[in-house]
Amino acid sequence: MQDTDDFRVKRINQMLLEMAKGNFFYSLEPSDKNDNLASLMVMINMVKEEIQASFIHQGFVSTDRTPQFLIQMSLIIDENGIVEMANQKACGILLRMRNAILGSPFTDLLTESSQKKWNKKMKTFLKRKHLDTSIKLSFKTKEGLLISKNCTVTNFRTLDGNSSKIIVNTVLFSNAEPDVKGLWKNAVEPGKESKRRKIRLSHGDIQKIRNVHDMILNNLESDPPHLKDLALQMGTNEFKLKYGFKELYGTTVFKFLIQERLRKAKTLIKYTSKSLKTIAHMVGFKSIPHFSRAFKEKYGRTPSSLRS
Repeated sequence: MQDTDDFRVKRINQMLLEMAKGNFFYSLEPSDKNDNLASLMVMINMVKEEIQASFIHQGFVSTDRTPQFLIQMSLIIDENGIVEMANQKACGILLRMRNAILGSPFTDLLTESSQKKWNKKMKTFLKRKHLDTSIKLSFKTKEGLLISKNCTVTNFRTLDGNSSKIIVNTVLFSNAEPDVKGLWKNAVEPGKESKRRKIRLSHGDIQKIRNVHDMILNNLESDPPHLKDLALQMGTNEFKLKYGFKELYGTTVFKFLIQERLRKAKTLIKYTSKSLKTIAHMVGFKSIPHFSRAFKEKYGRTPSSLRS
């Protein structure tokens, strides 16, 4: 397990960002160290538990105005333990692109202790003719946050009867607003002077575009799918994604990706001793000359000049 100070600070930062967005289903893995950062991580977990409990209590007290919303995470695993399907919410919760989940071992999404538990149980799950049980698993996000939940596990056979598959489901609570039809109706629409095709974005559309924004930020080292595929993955269409992203963030999806890659690269150059080649690859540039040109075009100086 990575337990350096930088990695722990990064996890703390990510945890606080998720809490600020109303997501209280994450937690921080306890550190093996006994220092101030370890104490801070424990305190953050405790605060998270208290806030989450208070929201649930509020829901019982005032059921008409409860801020709790259900989010379902679903995955299908084949008999070799490979993930064949992950719903859009699972990708968002685990902070991973769908193509980084599909085709990978299910155990890659779990903590070490849950990996052992799953490997021990999976063969039994597949052998059962009818299965409808539960198991507590701890998932880990790309940023090292944990999600410990009781999951329902169901098995089924394919139509040809030649193979078995497993469905893993879990439900999480979030304080973030759901995609409710009619909520914030017509939240964003172009001005009368606009000559572009007019389109109204519902609150649900805006939330989906925000999810694209967050997905890009959490996966700067990877090239996102084509806009059409990305829009489909997020439950919208290419035109709404292009238009809505420009309205919300003032730039295109591609320009935003490059801008954030360069911003992160600049930080890494200034505050780490990593080589420029390593940094370029870390932020998704496969060509060093391309990275240098893009960096100079944005900041007016070469990457190497920041260290001179």
